[in-house]
Amino acid sequence: MTSPDRTAVDSYRERLLLALRMRDVPGDRIGEVLAEVEAHVAETGEDPVDAFGPPRRYADQVVEVSGRRGRWHLDRGTVVSSLLIAVVSFAATSLTMGGAVGVLGDGDPGPLGIPAGVELALGLALAAAVLTGLVRYTRRMDDPVVDPRSGQRVGDLPAWVPPTVFTGLFAAVVVLALVVDHLTS
Repeated sequence: MTSPDRTAVDSYRERLLLALRMRDVPGDRIGEVLAEVEAHVAETGEDPVDAFGPPRRYADQVVEVSGRRGRWHLDRGTVVSSLLIAVVSFAATSLTMGGAVGVLGDGDPGPLGIPAGVELALGLALAAAVLTGLVRYTRRMDDPVVDPRSGQRVGDLPAWVPPTVFTGLFAAVVVLALVVDHLTS
């Protein structure tokens, strides 16, 4: 019996954790599911995809068996939150792009009369707030994933990593858009 590649198991585990989290499965149940997958793979040497199927499909099965509602269940809070995220994301992108064009161009205030540097900073701050909120939602600090065998928390990154990475990616996209705009005009 050959044990599967450890990186393949770790990758499956991470993708399954995210899929379960996105389906609002409670942290303690996620820990149990991950422990079951790891125990099965360790005992049988079977590849996790062969044993359980793709992580998202297996997450759907876990949700179905538990009787919890799926990820596509919409209630008023979900709709309002989604609309708020969309509006704030649009505002962040508009302010960031407008401010960046103003800072790199003539420095004139944007359409709202806000100085270009302030507009850029406000856009980046809004983007950071949205991204931080989304990351915090997926991490759910109030509902940690704990391995029932060891009592250790699973999948935790330092709190500063996700917002920093996402904000950096957003800034890189803005810079790339500005470079393309500059080269094509």
